[in-house]
Amino acid sequence: MNIMIPVTVLALAAPSFTAAPAAAVPAPLPTAAASRLDPALAGAIASGDPTPIPVWVTFADKGERDPADLAARLDAARAALSPRSLARRRRAHVWPLVDYRDLPLEPAYLEALAHDGLDVVAWSRWLNRVAVRLPAAQLPALAQLPFVARVTPVERMRRSLDPAPGEALPPRAAPAPQPPTAAERARAVASVDYGMSIHMLKQMNVPAVHDSGYIGTGMLVCVIDDGFNGYPTHEAFQTIAIAPGMQRDFVDKDTVVTGVSGGGAHGTSVLGCVAGNKPGTYVGSAYGASFALARTEVDPTETPVEMLYWGMGAEWADSLGADLITSSLGYSTFDNPADSYTYAQMDGHTTTVTRAAEIAASKGILVVNAVGNEGSLPWHYLIAPADVRTDSLIAVGAVDRNGVVASFSSYGPNAAGCTKPDLSARGVADTLVSSAGPTTYFTGGGTSFATPLLAGLATCLLEARPGWTPSVVARAMRETASQSASPDNHMGWGIPNGLAALRWDPAVSAVVSPPQPAFGLRMIGPNPLRASGPPLRLQLGLGMGNRRLASARVRVMDALGRELRTLWSGSLCCDETIGITWDGRDASGARARPGLYVVTLESGGGRSGQRIVLLP
Repeated sequence: MNIMIPVTVLALAAPSFTAAPAAAVPAPLPTAAASRLDPALAGAIASGDPTPIPVWVTFADKGERDPADLAARLDAARAALSPRSLARRRRAHVWPLVDYRDLPLEPAYLEALAHDGLDVVAWSRWLNRVAVRLPAAQLPALAQLPFVARVTPVERMRRSLDPAPGEALPPRAAPAPQPPTAAERARAVASVDYGMSIHMLKQMNVPAVHDSGYIGTGMLVCVIDDGFNGYPTHEAFQTIAIAPGMQRDFVDKDTVVTGVSGGGAHGTSVLGCVAGNKPGTYVGSAYGASFALARTEVDPTETPVEMLYWGMGAEWADSLGADLITSSLGYSTFDNPADSYTYAQMDGHTTTVTRAAEIAASKGILVVNAVGNEGSLPWHYLIAPADVRTDSLIAVGAVDRNGVVASFSSYGPNAAGCTKPDLSARGVADTLVSSAGPTTYFTGGGTSFATPLLAGLATCLLEARPGWTPSVVARAMRETASQSASPDNHMGWGIPNGLAALRWDPAVSAVVSPPQPAFGLRMIGPNPLRASGPPLRLQLGLGMGNRRLASARVRVMDALGRELRTLWSGSLCCDETIGITWDGRDASGARARPGLYVVTLESGGGRSGQRIVLLP
């Protein structure tokens, strides 16, 4: 699909994209252009194969001309976000509220690519890049475009699949696979008859949270999946209305997520776990919430751009103001072993989908993702993006009705040593909504269904505790889970206890650090900072009257949130102050590129910062 944007094409001295004859020897690239091509593409270029391949094209910037123009663009990006999105960021203490990643891609760059007939199939404003398809012979010409910073292969990873589904249940009147006893119903349900879903929810003490008045009201949950065939007519969804503006198909680039060619019904079953609301038959874990549906998968085929679509879905969820993303998708080994990542790269920040999930979390969204169903396969580790660190994403494993880890549930840790999964929920012999008919259900399993069940509980906690950030909600669930005292890499911190998490008090949590004295970071100037001028001067000190030793760190971050340089790290005491300077250079001593930077102060789990503009 070509992107055609009504913007005047930049007057760029762009090379021709006409492929050279097969027998021709390609001319050597200029050094700068050659450095922009990932070495992994060399084989494809040399092969002369005319078949189009997908590649990432990372842009050098977002078209900003100078600091004033950049500031204006940031203001425009803020205005483009929904009030709900901005409110969520404020509640989550996101700072700065809007940053460089929120800027849209430069339209003139997109138009320049489309003008040459390049097929733009996916894009990411957060990562400032697009995916295009073209013959490998045209890659050297692409790398010479002045606005291109890097051309890299698109990852070809395989999606994690659920175990084979179990039997279909007779329409509506069917008993649950393990029907609850009368005593269980009496203890667990005061006002709602959960029907066939009682066992799945009771294992996490979700009914007690509902009975406390929290069913997800006022929360917006984005479900990212492969399609939602059959959902509009199923009895479990007749009390929810999802407007077209809350539905998006990132595969076909439209707003139809059900009944489409290549779409599936996996998302319908996932949606039922969290949103179902047919009392007496089937009730989800956050049936009072609002929902947005994102289709990002082509079912049943595997395409290399599905991870890109996932990121587009996450960016859309952010713009809507979604409070939580529940995703039962994930990726592990590549279809082409030559392109494969290794377990070492499941480190929480390498794969495209992992980076997108990490940024979504940094925007104040609680991301809940399946840990994967690879536990009994040669690749038995967790899948991306479940490798994102614990304080930014909840990776969910699967257990059976007795709390025993499912054999298929992937395990950790991630490559950086972070315990994974974080938590576990029912993912064996679950009762699930079926797309076969408006009153049909079936038994199935997988971390795909444990994930939305747990995500619904997290949604209710977000509703109940509006002063808690997503990371605090995740911590409350971990510290009150079934094996919080001894987490492991098969079940994480265990099965959450909804009522205990609801009553959890961060002030008395065993792992909460004592309050730290307040630091102050004062900017003396100059700002803007010129590379050829005097350095930026800052003054760091404890608040007046503090008498305790306290540790802090001052760093310079770029507009994408990446560390450029640590300016100071240490401890202060007794009203002490120190002077700090920055000369506009990175950790290696090289001059940083002109643009927007943030000087951050971190202490005691808190973080604040100030914007700095670096001029040439």
